[in-house]
Amino acid sequence: MTRHALCHRPSFAPLFAPLFVAAVALGLSAPACGADDPVDGAMKLYEKRRYEQAARMLEDALARPDAGRRAQAQLVLGMIYLRNADLHEALARTAATAELDYLDKLLKTRTEGRSRYARLHLAEALLVRGNAAEARRQFEQVRADPGIEKRYQAIASVGLGSVLWEQRDAKGARGVWAGAGGAGEIALARAAAQGGTRLVDVKSLRRVADDASLAPELSPRTRRYLIEIYTAAGAPDKALAVARAADLGMASFVERFKAVKGTAKSINLYDLALLTDLTRLYRELARRQLEQAAGDARMKPSAEYYLAEVLSGLGASDEALTYAQAFLARPQAPPQYRERALARQALIAHRQGRRAEAESTWTAMAQGSSDPEVLADIVLGCADVQAQCAKVLARVGQVTEAGDGRRYQRLNSALGSYYLRKKDYARAISYMEAGRDKSNKNKIEANDPEMLAGLAEAYYRTKKFSEGLEIFFEMSKEFPVVRQIQEAMQGVYSMEQRSAGDVKIL
Repeated sequence: MTRHALCHRPSFAPLFAPLFVAAVALGLSAPACGADDPVDGAMKLYEKRRYEQAARMLEDALARPDAGRRAQAQLVLGMIYLRNADLHEALARTAATAELDYLDKLLKTRTEGRSRYARLHLAEALLVRGNAAEARRQFEQVRADPGIEKRYQAIASVGLGSVLWEQRDAKGARGVWAGAGGAGEIALARAAAQGGTRLVDVKSLRRVADDASLAPELSPRTRRYLIEIYTAAGAPDKALAVARAADLGMASFVERFKAVKGTAKSINLYDLALLTDLTRLYRELARRQLEQAAGDARMKPSAEYYLAEVLSGLGASDEALTYAQAFLARPQAPPQYRERALARQALIAHRQGRRAEAESTWTAMAQGSSDPEVLADIVLGCADVQAQCAKVLARVGQVTEAGDGRRYQRLNSALGSYYLRKKDYARAISYMEAGRDKSNKNKIEANDPEMLAGLAEAYYRTKKFSEGLEIFFEMSKEFPVVRQIQEAMQGVYSMEQRSAGDVKIL
């Protein structure tokens, strides 16, 4: 038996909170693990928000047939994927804010250098954000524009089919998809669009993706389609391989043309959908690892706790509720995490349509708790479903006024997120800055990157462009996908100030 195989954590070890590890021994003790143990090494990277490095460390360890602490490694890897999913979801919200503005401004530029292809990306972004009616109008204009290449008109047709499907016009969607053509990237676009509708069987989806992935070079758009298809086809490992082989900071399309007086000009256009695709991919990866970890009796309680969160994020509320109830039925569950699981259960109830029950539960919990972690979960639940939660906010305000320091960092961030969703940007900034590490204000090791993404959005909304760009410059060192947000913010600032040189993308 290897030394790693002899290294064990306690029999019930919920590694719950995103900022620290809580190990509950229940009267048992465990030997210290070696410095080179991959689970401990990955946890250290996780706590520093180095999600990609942490995930690779555990993936490599689990790939070995003699991997020690396999169930614990699967549990921690599931946690890492889950937090990476949450981050990409936050990035997608911020990106939507800036990119929709930027693309709209590009289309309204009254010069001969006005972008044509911005409209296709605007239509796709609107579809991702749930504005099907406006997306339809934009897709139809792209299809009718003779200045757009035929293949991009066909891609617009695929997008229009997705809009029709969202609008419950299944017959119209099938007709538009069928008429889009079947060559190359168009076939991939259609397979990606149909993957989530269950119109195409899993084997056919994988076959289309496998054939396309053999090409010597893959465009950023093709890679995005492959990520969507493999994820929909139940092959998230293949989707992850595609994502890792890509430069996630690369533009989807570079539009080049001559502007005023013959000056060469280019515009980088990005796919907002990439961020939502990565969010779903990481959640599916988390689900897989946590389900495997749950096969070990020692890890099952911890896995149940996280699976309730993962499945809720994937929209599987009934399954999420089952796991939340299973965790709450365990008498040895730590009190803080029992409360947090109750807050999660109320969020699930709200998403199932039991709004009054959920908000009543949150109010009662807030009135009876002073734990900032529990209160943060309640506030984030209110933010997620856009509930008013007036009594919750009043109680939380009392708690934050009486507390300070890092213990209240997450609660202040949660309040900032709540007010950001309410479009109260001044208050959002105030709370997020209160929860920020003043000496390392943009460092992900010291600050939750989800909070930083939200703060950057609030800065953007209040025209503090430089502050927002500074955040993404630092974040880009670990997460290159934020390049698309940087360029959109830079572009909006340049157009509003009519000076392209005042702020540079760092």
